[in-house]
Amino acid sequence: MKRRYFYGLLAGISVLALAACAKSTGQPEMDSVAVNEEKEAVSDKEEQAGKADGETYTIRIALVSSDSHLHNTVLKEWAEEAEEKTNGRLILKVMGSSQLGGERDYVEGMQLGNIEMAQVSSAAVNGFLNDFSILSFPYFFKDYEEMEKVFSGPMGQELFQELDGIGIKGLTWFSNGFRSVYTKDRAVEKPADMKGMKIRVMESDVMIATLNAMGASGTPMAYGELYSAIQQGVMDGAENALGNIYADGYYEICKNVSLTEHFAPPGVVAISKKAYESLPTDLQDYLTESAVRFGKEERERDEELQKEMQKKLEDAGVEINQVDKQAFIDATAFLYKEYSGEISSIKEIAAKELGKSFE
Repeated sequence: MKRRYFYGLLAGISVLALAACAKSTGQPEMDSVAVNEEKEAVSDKEEQAGKADGETYTIRIALVSSDSHLHNTVLKEWAEEAEEKTNGRLILKVMGSSQLGGERDYVEGMQLGNIEMAQVSSAAVNGFLNDFSILSFPYFFKDYEEMEKVFSGPMGQELFQELDGIGIKGLTWFSNGFRSVYTKDRAVEKPADMKGMKIRVMESDVMIATLNAMGASGTPMAYGELYSAIQQGVMDGAENALGNIYADGYYEICKNVSLTEHFAPPGVVAISKKAYESLPTDLQDYLTESAVRFGKEERERDEELQKEMQKKLEDAGVEINQVDKQAFIDATAFLYKEYSGEISSIKEIAAKELGKSFE
């Protein structure tokens, strides 16, 4: 009997001891987790505060145009404002004149995070996202007002969402002006005038097909080789915006500019998502907000610039020829159906917003 009582008492003491142990060890474990979480939260806040207080972030902006180009001018003004408004924490370093390679290199570099930011022609994005080719269709934009409708509307947003899918964040759109034909010897007024002419064009299937449909032989060539090719008669001419024709000195060898205004592929200002996500939130906010402002400013200034460049070309002895634009529109209209097969539903937005037909 005594032995049973002793074992029963011992068992009771054991149960109480285990309960006390659980109570004494369980609560400190919860306190430890809470303390650790609080420490981590404080650490995160301190890290963000440290970034906001003093760390400097340098973002290189790659582009092919030279310092005299409007793109470079606006980007440098943006860089000045960024440094001032962020108290020197965000440095935008403009790297023009192809210092970091060509436009395809920029797109690939932003995907990999090797190039932080760039301004590229939408035509350069075609090889990565086919929907961007729609912006290179002939006579896609009627005027600058239609450009604004696209850039600030659902089409612009959709294209930037597609960029996001390949690791690049679209920030804003620049204008590259309307591209027209310029030639060494012969003026152009209608498609028949271009028969037999070799006209340099960017390396884009739809752009080559467009020059062919306009009556010429559309011929891709590196831009750096073009000036001498025209001088030597290898090329009869090329096509570009008036500002580029003047800035690059083509008025010296090409005395005819015909205002076909057949292409207006815009510029895309974008940043690598890796670079963007490395920035603290306040710098991300500044970059996205200011991009919209500077993009709109560039487009407004470009519209005025093209008018100024026409006057400068005329003063330099270049004949500015008006053309039968409707004849060129009609000659190239079939390309919408031929080259839209691989374009997504974004063409439905183009049909609704701009009245384009892909049938």
